Amino acid sequence: MAARRAHPITHTGDKLARLVELFMAEHLVFMKGEYAGRPFLLEPWQREHIIRPLFGTVDAKGNRIYREAVIGLPRDGGKSELAAAIALACMFTEPVYEGEYVVVARNHKQAGIVFNKARRMVLRDPELRAACDVRKAEIIIRDTGARFYTVPWDAGSAQGIHATVCVIDEYHVHRNDSMRYAMLSGMIAQPNALLITISTAGAERKGPLWDLLLSAPKDPRAYVYWAGAKDEDDMHDPKVWRKATPQSWITLRMLRDAHRTLPSWDFERYHLNRFPAKGVHRAFSATDWDAQAQPPVIDPKRPSVIGVDASFVRDTTAIVLDQVDEQGFHNVRSWIFASEDGEPIDRPAVMATIVELCKDHYVERVVCDPNYFVLEMMQLVSEFGIPIEEYPQNAPRMAKASDALYKLISEKRIHHGGEPRLREQVLNAGMQPTPYGWRLTKIEGEKKIDAAVALSIAAFIAETAHIEDGAGPQIVVF
Repeated sequence: MAARRAHPITHTGDKLARLVELFMAEHLVFMKGEYAGRPFLLEPWQREHIIRPLFGTVDAKGNRIYREAVIGLPRDGGKSELAAAIALACMFTEPVYEGEYVVVARNHKQAGIVFNKARRMVLRDPELRAACDVRKAEIIIRDTGARFYTVPWDAGSAQGIHATVCVIDEYHVHRNDSMRYAMLSGMIAQPNALLITISTAGAERKGPLWDLLLSAPKDPRAYVYWAGAKDEDDMHDPKVWRKATPQSWITLRMLRDAHRTLPSWDFERYHLNRFPAKGVHRAFSATDWDAQAQPPVIDPKRPSVIGVDASFVRDTTAIVLDQVDEQGFHNVRSWIFASEDGEPIDRPAVMATIVELCKDHYVERVVCDPNYFVLEMMQLVSEFGIPIEEYPQNAPRMAKASDALYKLISEKRIHHGGEPRLREQVLNAGMQPTPYGWRLTKIEGEKKIDAAVALSIAAFIAETAHIEDGAGPQIVVF
């Protein structure tokens, strides 16, 4: 959690900040979830890191020192309601004749969400309702002519807006900074004008939000508060989750469920409010993996699945046997074959291992990417009757397999015996986004991950069969 407060809160500023807080508590209510209908009472972090710095740092004439604020909150941080509440508070506690109080949202739908929250807040309070004309797309204070309205990012009329207060909601989805600069330009002649940008972290460390976070701390008239994890924080540590998520309505149990079910990439961005670092993220936690080093127990009579990821020279070839026990734990063993002195991998040894495993165990399915291994697969079928099937490593298939392995490791449902070569390759695996979800990739070019890939394929097939409660194998014979 980071906040920068270069200016002290004065006695006059403290009164102004308290006025804003009092207005919210007495006239506004929450509009969503379990708090719906309750007074808009600020949590300590909202009061100390947002309201007091923005409204309490004033000069000798009582004018705001900060003309701009950048506020970063994780998902479900109440951004839309807070944006609506701040704009309404300014509109009523700092009356400006014919003032414009504008919320800029990413599209018409989001703009409507913010406006409808403000509209319902005004309609719920008898005093505010009596003072305003509440229309379909704007709220007008009769005595001052001040208007509250929202515009989508792509509004062509942005150049004509002269806002007293402007709130930009979810800046991370803006394609460029043209709307922000258009709003700033229109605010130059507005005394005590304020631009607030509220957002969650973006998908990459580039773009208008990232650029703003680099430039704003250097501006003495800009205030920055970012609730989120630092780069050095461990995304798998519950203490980091709590630190990055100040809102009380998000419990540690909710965060634990999100950590277990979401890919690390999404959990980091949405719930730790941290921009994914440049490069490839490690897919799996060493702590989670090492906690599951119980010896695997393989029942030769119980159905098993074998996953194979083959290579020629540059990478290794890996075989993983996966058997799900009655409690739903995946018991896995692995065999890894490497090139010797630049020579091709010993394919006969790979084939012999697969044949031996099928002789000694009840192997229902042997699943393999046909690349580099198609002739051997055909031979295993024709000569040994091995139940071979293809599993091409395209994005849709590998996204499913990668996600399945992530969930199993997060749920601590794998017994792998602590085999060091398997551990090394699992922890070499990174995350690569695709249109179908993320998939395994190498965190570095020379790192080997073939055992992780074979494990993900075997685990996905075995887990699917386990969920389907004994459904028969789907064998593709060449």
